[in-house]
Amino acid sequence: MFNFFKKEKKVSEKEKPNFEIELTASVLAYELARSDGEITEDELSVLMSEIQKIAKKVGKSEKEILNIIEVYSKDSVSFHEFVEDINESYSKQEKLDLLYFMWKMAYADNKLDVDEEKLIRRMANLIKIKDIEVLKLKNFFRN
Repeated sequence: MFNFFKKEKKVSEKEKPNFEIELTASVLAYELARSDGEITEDELSVLMSEIQKIAKKVGKSEKEILNIIEVYSKDSVSFHEFVEDINESYSKQEKLDLLYFMWKMAYADNKLDVDEEKLIRRMANLIKIKDIEVLKLKNFFRN
C-alpha cells in the first residue's frame, strides 16, 4: 500500500518490523481521531510520537509523514484497502498491536467517543480479532 518508501530506501527483511505497519496504524489512528469531529492536542501528541518513529526509520521529516497520513486519510473511501493489507500481511500480534494503538488514540483525550469505539470494534471484526481480546485492550486503557 505504501510503496512510496520502498523506492527510496531498501529495507532488509530483519528490519521489517515494518514502518508500513506503523504507517497503516497511524492512518487508522488519524481516522479514529477525526471520527468525533476534532483532533485534540492529546490525540495529536499520541499520533506524533508514532510519526517520529516512522520518520526516523524512513529518513523523512515528521511533516512529510503527517502529510502522507492526511492524504491517505482524505483519499481513502473505505477501509477495504487497509483491511486487505492487514489480513494478508499482519501476524496476530501485529493486529493486536494495531488495536492497542487505536485504543491508546481513542483514550488520548481521556474520553471514549461512541464513534471511536464503533470504529475500533468494526476494524477488529474485519481483521478477525475476537471480542474478548478487543475488550481486554479496551479495559487496559479504561483503567
